[in-house]
Amino acid sequence: MSSKGKKELKKEIVPAITEKQIHRKIVTFFFVLCFIIYGKSIGNKYAMDDEYVIHNNIQVHKGIKAIPEIFKTTYIIDDQNSSYEYRPLVKVFYAIEYQLFGEKPGISHFINILLYAITISFLFFLLLKLFPNYHYVFSLTIATFFLIHPLHSEVVMSIKNRDELLSFFGCLLSLYFYLKFTETDKKINIFFGAFFMLFALLSKKDSMTFFAIIPVTIWFFRSLPLKKYGLIFMSFLLPLLLFRLGSRNVSNDISRIVLEWENPLFQNTSILHRIPTGFYTIYFYVKMYLIPHPLLSYYGYNQVPIASWTNPIVWMVILGLIPLVYFAIKNIKTNKTLVYGMFYFFTAISMFTNILKPVVGIVGERFAYIPSLGLCIISAWGLFKLFSIPIENIKAKLSSFNSMFFFTISIIILIYGGRTFARNSAWKDTYTLYKTDVENASESAHAHSLFAAASIQKIRENSEMSNEEKRLHVSNAIKHYQEALRIIPNYISCLNNLGMVYYTYYNKAEEGIPYLKKAIQLKPDYVEAYFNLATCHLALKHYDEAEKMYLESIKLNPKFINTYYPLSNLYLEKKQFDKILELNQNAINIGIKSDILYINMGNAYFIKGDTLSAVPFFEKGIELTPGNRKLNSFLAQFFQEKGNFKKASYYYDLMSRSGK
Repeated sequence: MSSKGKKELKKEIVPAITEKQIHRKIVTFFFVLCFIIYGKSIGNKYAMDDEYVIHNNIQVHKGIKAIPEIFKTTYIIDDQNSSYEYRPLVKVFYAIEYQLFGEKPGISHFINILLYAITISFLFFLLLKLFPNYHYVFSLTIATFFLIHPLHSEVVMSIKNRDELLSFFGCLLSLYFYLKFTETDKKINIFFGAFFMLFALLSKKDSMTFFAIIPVTIWFFRSLPLKKYGLIFMSFLLPLLLFRLGSRNVSNDISRIVLEWENPLFQNTSILHRIPTGFYTIYFYVKMYLIPHPLLSYYGYNQVPIASWTNPIVWMVILGLIPLVYFAIKNIKTNKTLVYGMFYFFTAISMFTNILKPVVGIVGERFAYIPSLGLCIISAWGLFKLFSIPIENIKAKLSSFNSMFFFTISIIILIYGGRTFARNSAWKDTYTLYKTDVENASESAHAHSLFAAASIQKIRENSEMSNEEKRLHVSNAIKHYQEALRIIPNYISCLNNLGMVYYTYYNKAEEGIPYLKKAIQLKPDYVEAYFNLATCHLALKHYDEAEKMYLESIKLNPKFINTYYPLSNLYLEKKQFDKILELNQNAINIGIKSDILYINMGNAYFIKGDTLSAVPFFEKGIELTPGNRKLNSFLAQFFQEKGNFKKASYYYDLMSRSGK
């Protein structure tokens, strides 16, 4: 046989690549692409709300032993003492992670990327099941578009948004098992479908829309007797009931007041007032899917305006939806894939249009995470049609595809994936995120407030910062608090914070007072503002006004511990010792446990010259806070002078362990 014949024979016996090998390569592609695009975020620190779920979350720091407690409490309670929904499952993940690795943001970011890659891979296989007669490249294209899209960068790069990742993964698993039930008729699949819907709900209740998406998906792509739909709907009751029972029995549920800067639509508006903003919201998400710029960690008022019926964009959306609805109805049987993509998007986004219920922040990139799959289906379908590629040709070789099709996908990956990759740097830490975003959010009151607060926090965290750097950060804080007040003149927390910046960093209490007074005028029960106003009056030696404001803060919140020390010192200055004793004893009587209260009472006796009466209070203070070096030193010397060397040695020992 000639050498040419041997070569031809070798070609013939080369085994064709199997379906399993193709799928393995595709999954590898997804994982590699995920880590190329998002891998840089592993070097990032905590940012934005991450501190609430891990960094400053005492419950999570308890690790695995906190799991029973987690299922009885809400997701987080922030520094405004507001609680956020019932999402115990994601919090359990944080607790387990903390138990295994401690507080390491790099690990948390890695887990988010890994979970995202797993979700994309599973989505691909689910799409293959959903479109069994389509070429696998169609499912690959949808999953790739979903993977690279910049709208998902917040969900992956923000550790806190693992709730979105887990919720969507639970939804996909649930849909998979319900589809499997239609194929096998095994009721165990219904159980697993319901179980993973509960998994999704316990991660975040955004998954609620899948109670509509799952049965309609089955109706679109499977043939199922009506009575079996009844079984599916009946199975939905289990996750809904369990979720409702869990959320109703939390021990720390605190109602959250939604403020104007979050969404003015919360202020007593009817559904008719919200509908125009709903249409504008749909425009926003479609626009951001096509042109994802600017990407912001927070939008809110007035970056996204509250639309009225006179807004031209509202009418543009309405006029666009009319032919779209007509097309969907007319082509529901002949063009199922395209119509399904439309249905999925509008159903999934319905929770976030501000129509049925206003949304905190008005819009948010994380809200587009689950709904964007519908737009990815539409985009992939459009691309196949554009290049006249027959989707149904399941056995077609890749070589038969139009080369421009793959070139176009490559360009899309470079542009959208590149935009997502660039976003990694913005999420480096809280300060960098807010500094980056505020440049593109000139009309977001809260974005200005966030950057101002981050600027002050930057000073607090860096004790060795030069005076020039401090001046720059303080200047930024004042500038952006004032910008926030330009947009919302009655932004109460900004008024309070700006007043204190003038006092704390410029030593201009007189300039801070008008802002604090206005904050109190707008919110008469604003405890912190009364405290800060008292501090400013004290600096100006307006002692009577200072006392009045301190007492008002205690009246509003007797457990506001910050007030007791400066007010006690004010009474010391005026030698009103009995007032000190009464003030602090009342606090102890209502159950406040703080070394400050006992030290205040000890100081009153000590200044009076009654050291023997002062010492027991100082000792009680040390019981509560053993690390008070100065007080340990005083007690050690006192007992040494009295000849009580055992106690003197005890306090010297505590002092040596107290550090500087």
